[in-house]
Amino acid sequence: MKFSLKIRIFILIVFTVLASFFISAIILRGNEYFSENIIAGISLFLILILAAGTTLYRFLRDVVIKAARIISGPDNNEEIDSESAFDTLRTSTAVVQNELESYSKQLSFISNLLSRMGQGVILVNEELNVMYFNQTITKDFFPDLKIGDDLFKNISYPAFKKFIKKAWEKDEYTKEISGPRTIKTVYLVSSQKFSNDNQLLIVFSDISKLKTLEKMREDFIGNVSHELRTPISVIKANSETLLSTKLIKDENAINFTKAIQSQSERMATIVNELLSISSMESGDYPISLDKLNIKNIVDSAIKELNPMTESSNIKLVNKISDMTHIIGDESAVKIIISNYITNAIKHSPNDEIIEIDIEKIDKDFCRIKVIDNGIGIAKKYRDRVFERFFRVDKGRSKKIGGTGLGLSISKNLALMMGYSVGVESNEPKGSIFFIDVKIYQETSKEVA
Repeated sequence: MKFSLKIRIFILIVFTVLASFFISAIILRGNEYFSENIIAGISLFLILILAAGTTLYRFLRDVVIKAARIISGPDNNEEIDSESAFDTLRTSTAVVQNELESYSKQLSFISNLLSRMGQGVILVNEELNVMYFNQTITKDFFPDLKIGDDLFKNISYPAFKKFIKKAWEKDEYTKEISGPRTIKTVYLVSSQKFSNDNQLLIVFSDISKLKTLEKMREDFIGNVSHELRTPISVIKANSETLLSTKLIKDENAINFTKAIQSQSERMATIVNELLSISSMESGDYPISLDKLNIKNIVDSAIKELNPMTESSNIKLVNKISDMTHIIGDESAVKIIISNYITNAIKHSPNDEIIEIDIEKIDKDFCRIKVIDNGIGIAKKYRDRVFERFFRVDKGRSKKIGGTGLGLSISKNLALMMGYSVGVESNEPKGSIFFIDVKIYQETSKEVA
């Protein structure tokens, strides 16, 4: 059964009066003076209670109505009575309570999730006071860390301090940091700055095992490639000798020897490219940034690749001006351009034109492009074509040959020079492979 707000307050007043009456009667029983005046006293008390109750009712009614108007919104101009206001307030209170319980459960879930992460998580404010950290932080990184601590007091390694200072300058920042030599650890440290709250979220990941496995893989590729180079060279040299000296007369034997020579050359190319990648990944590949005439480099690459186009009647056209100079490593830039052109030749139909052009991006950078009218590359594969051994069409790749390493090498060389590569569609058909490079200027400081 539901009572109105007025009835509830009236019942409260009556209950208070009756309670006061009985308490007074018990206390004053036997006292003649008070017995004679008890009715007058209770009457006066009742009048005061009614006056106070009326005032209290009006005050509560106004408070409830104002609260209901706030909840309803400033645009709601409808009249609200005390009963509707009370119901609105009660309903809204229940909604808020349910939302608070929901937020509390979500917060508890997120906290448990962060505690079970393998990565260490720290949240600090602008003064570098610790606001939050998960269990992994105290387990693997900073065992004595407490909420409110100055983070720098718990970090003794200078590389971490340098990272955190740098992180405040950027919205997002990631860096590999090698631990002290005595510990022999490698950390991948990432940060996210929340500018509105002046807070910095730092995530520590121990990638020591991953780096060890990566080093083992690089060493394996390098060692195997070196071991394969000598026997492949012997096979290649002997097959060339057999063909050039005409020591064999049988037609089938000649064809077999040509096949041996062809495949040994392909294997030699794969080994050399694997060694190049291994050298790049280990940081041993020499890179020197100089002023380069890009037209001359493209002309040289075209001259070397022209024999590939004779059977297909594909024409290579250099549209770059002789006045264009860039900053880069001559050998690396030529390898990238040659790989792009080779890739375009393999995927273009006969009697097509492949253009090498350049366009200015801004006052500092330009884009060197190799444009073909071949089969093109679907959008979903464009981010993967620079991966090692990736093939868009494996069946076609077997027919046209290649190692599947050329574009991967091109990307690595570009990154070593500080540049980026990519591929886009050449409407209505074909592809545009490009590298963005820095334009040489008299004030350029990058030139060695």
